Amino acid sequence: MYKDVTELSRDELTELKQNYLIQLADCGEYAEIMGVEWDAPSWGELAAADEIISDEIIFEHYAGISFVEDDFFCNIESNERND
Repeated sequence: MYKDVTELSRDELTELKQNYLIQLADCGEYAEIMGVEWDAPSWGELAAADEIISDEIIFEHYAGISFVEDDFFCNIESNERND
């Protein structure tokens, strides 16, 4: 079943926020967009991604993209525990 970014669970949305921070670093825009002097997110920033990045930023960035359950590691882990 396909889901729009606005239909994602909190765990899926948090994972997407972490990926967004990494994408910013990969394209060299992390420091500028995040207003910091370093070029990549720290482990602490990745852990706090849900607090650092607003849902609205993610909704706008991923608008028009359809997701499935297997797109997210958090779902793969929970599926393995249920098997």
